[in-house]
Amino acid sequence: MINKILMFFVNLMQKYLPDPFTIAWLITLVVCALALIFTPATPLDLANYWGSSFFGILSFAMQMVMLLISGYALASAPIIRKWLARVALVPKTPRQVVLMVGFISMGLFYLNWGLGLIAAAFLAREVARAHPHVDMRVIVAAGFSGIIITHGGLSASIPLLINTPGHFLESEIGLIPLSQTIFGAQSLFITIALAVIIPFVCTLMLPKEGAMVADPALLKETPDTAGEPETTQIADKLDNSRILNWLLVAMGVAYVAHLCWEGKFSLNINLLVFIFIILGIAMHGSLIRYSRACARGASTCSGIILQFPFYAGIMGIMNGSGLVELISQLLLALASPHTYELFCYLSSLIISVFVPSAGGHWVVQAPFMLPPAHELGVPIWKVAMGVAWGESIWNVVCPFWALPLLAIAKISLRDLIGFTVLLFIVGNLVVFAGFWIFPGV
Repeated sequence: MINKILMFFVNLMQKYLPDPFTIAWLITLVVCALALIFTPATPLDLANYWGSSFFGILSFAMQMVMLLISGYALASAPIIRKWLARVALVPKTPRQVVLMVGFISMGLFYLNWGLGLIAAAFLAREVARAHPHVDMRVIVAAGFSGIIITHGGLSASIPLLINTPGHFLESEIGLIPLSQTIFGAQSLFITIALAVIIPFVCTLMLPKEGAMVADPALLKETPDTAGEPETTQIADKLDNSRILNWLLVAMGVAYVAHLCWEGKFSLNINLLVFIFIILGIAMHGSLIRYSRACARGASTCSGIILQFPFYAGIMGIMNGSGLVELISQLLLALASPHTYELFCYLSSLIISVFVPSAGGHWVVQAPFMLPPAHELGVPIWKVAMGVAWGESIWNVVCPFWALPLLAIAKISLRDLIGFTVLLFIVGNLVVFAGFWIFPGV
């Protein structure tokens, strides 16, 4: 019965959900149509609003790219890969296998969503190789499940952004400390509850028979790089120099230590990326190996690079045409101070279908969510976390973010999403409970 329900949603998504870039343009056209209908803006006005804003958030897009690349490079370090292979041998039963993968996935995604996305995929592949009798689809789903807590973790895009000096809304909302967002009581409750409950839910998806076992041919190890050859060229020796590598690491450690010593350490996107770059360089052992790992990681960022300018264009149309004010007035008429965070969350779930990125979300949603919040006296952290949790819960059924994992684990999107729809349902229930138990002020 559960499988029939899950496959219904999978078939629905496969039939009607186009490529994320196509979706970015479709939502642009929808916004243009709404602006033409409900505002005095002309087609030429909309083209000007769109084009003049197209490159308005390039620095933010670069931050998102670096966040993903640094996580990928760290996850692909040989020491991490070897650790994952050893860990894969620990569990003995199918239930233990799924629980272990689920809990490790939660920890990895909590630290960094880029790290979790890649390391969890490598872990799932190693576990499937070590336990070929366990349904591989469930193993991969458990590995992917940690993405559901991304925006309660240390690399949560929206909380880190609004705590980063110079962010695009600083003049309007200032800096919002992490003590109010990811380290607030509400967010901690949701994050911990999801991290505990979701791995156990994954075990309920284990089939009694007819499991899809791992294909040894597909899971055959293919090293990312061959062993480094003996070199005599000065350039090659510099590339592989451990001295140069560790001097860079030492400088990075000295900078972070100085921040801590001076009491200036405040986690934001820039500092998090910096820390993961230094850790990655240390674990790869040479500058050239780290550079090659980043080159491989860059291939996973094409969606962000291509789509973020379109998100900025959407923001420009909404602001320039006056759609922001119209939507704000509608929300103001429907919501109350006690229900506004829920409105933020539910609208975020809807927008997640069209904008599969928390950063892009915030760019699109913030302009029309913040004015009513000011009118209603709703704290900014509630708006930010409502939007963030909506995108975070949707992530677990989002084809966009599953692509790197599917490429590594070598299963189809249909096989993955068919299981994670159940996690999406449970995730929504946990968030509703968190909003109700910890309403904030």
